[in-house]
Amino acid sequence: MHHIQSRTGGRFENQDFYNFAKTKFGELFVVCDGMGGHKGGRHAAEKAVKTIINEVVKCIDENPVNALKTAIEKANATIWKEGKSNLLYLGMGTTVSALLIAPQKAVCCHVGDSRIYQLRNGKILHRTYDHSYVFDLVYAGRITEEQARVSVQSNIITRALGLKSNVEIDITDNLLYQKGDRFLLCTDGIWGAVSEKELVKMASQNSDVETAVNQLVEKIDSIGFENEGRHDNLTAAMIEMESDSGLQ
Repeated sequence: MHHIQSRTGGRFENQDFYNFAKTKFGELFVVCDGMGGHKGGRHAAEKAVKTIINEVVKCIDENPVNALKTAIEKANATIWKEGKSNLLYLGMGTTVSALLIAPQKAVCCHVGDSRIYQLRNGKILHRTYDHSYVFDLVYAGRITEEQARVSVQSNIITRALGLKSNVEIDITDNLLYQKGDRFLLCTDGIWGAVSEKELVKMASQNSDVETAVNQLVEKIDSIGFENEGRHDNLTAAMIEMESDSGLQ
């Protein structure tokens, strides 16, 4: 079972975009956070989601990792070319977090700072690591993750779709899951608003997925409006596994 919710937050436009689809490999979930002036960010995010899903659905390759990687590369090339040829979309780009849940395992890919969490019994089993300026400092041991989260430079990302002709994708292709595990895909408007401990607590609450997502998004949106109301777009997609993966 799954549920997805997205809100504009305190911005004029929601440049997050998301969707899911059933493919021959399993269920595919994609969440993107666009960037770029005018309509560029929204366009890039929407283009990425639609391209990735369409490419995986029609893919003839039997390997889900290859299918997802190729689809993201196609999305990057499409956005990059359009950004160079259309002045309205000059410099547009987008993050991407993509999760493909096959019967045997789950595959996750990401570029940028939209995240994927795998949670079990209130604990993190897996989490993507942001491609950002502040997380480079975390890797170097110069600041903590909490310092990175609240930094004024936290919005500077080092990788995104559409910024170059090619893209480096982080892929984890061996995620095993158990019945009751939850996967959370979210933009930085979600994870950047509260400490990770609080985020995991809210995402792991003992309720159905729809209630958990709605309460998570409502809480973060309310925090934003209580603090000047200039907060970012916020999108969360949660999937609760109904069976164990086949490679246990």
